[in-house]
Amino acid sequence: MTIVEGPVTERDTTEAVARLRAVFGPADKLEIEYDEVAFPEVGRWLEAAGLERVERNPLMASRPKRLRPFAAPEVTVTRLTAKSEAADMEAFQTIRWTNGGDNEGPIASVGELSLQLESLRSVYLLAWLDGLPAGTGVSHSLKGAVEIVGIVTRADKRRRGVAATVTSDLVTRHFASGGDFAFLDAADAGAVKLYEGLGFQTFGTSGVYRG
Repeated sequence: MTIVEGPVTERDTTEAVARLRAVFGPADKLEIEYDEVAFPEVGRWLEAAGLERVERNPLMASRPKRLRPFAAPEVTVTRLTAKSEAADMEAFQTIRWTNGGDNEGPIASVGELSLQLESLRSVYLLAWLDGLPAGTGVSHSLKGAVEIVGIVTRADKRRRGVAATVTSDLVTRHFASGGDFAFLDAADAGAVKLYEGLGFQTFGTSGVYRG
């Protein structure tokens, strides 16, 4: 997560893309995500640099006074650490990177997750339902703000409050530690409705560009 302060120019954008390509190499695809409402001209500049918009999702945010926490009575939540059981880490990676079993594709390794769990600014949660791993959620904090990502529910455990419980837990932890702003992007209308129920409001649009 990067917080941009001040104006952004076409030259800034073009040079930033060039630097990223130099770091990662021509074989790697770049992915850039930003608020299209805050920076309406950046999309055109990214397209000129060879990237294509592949997603456009509502950006939503909450403050401590607006939050309406929710906890489904049958759902429990565990915070993963570098000392967590390997089976729990594997379940987390499988649920998150297959979108709960909807997708087939590469799954990030447990070793990679172990390194990420060392971060003091991030929280990784594994939700349980019916005695089984059922969902995931991640938060990354910076300067009092927190981004909520990786909210995924296993396909056969959906519509039972897993996503709402995990999101509430992550945001509540952040506000309890002194943070005052939480944001996320909603994948579809159903997700927007879920997050609105927790006290989130739409404030922008997340554009995702790849190329």
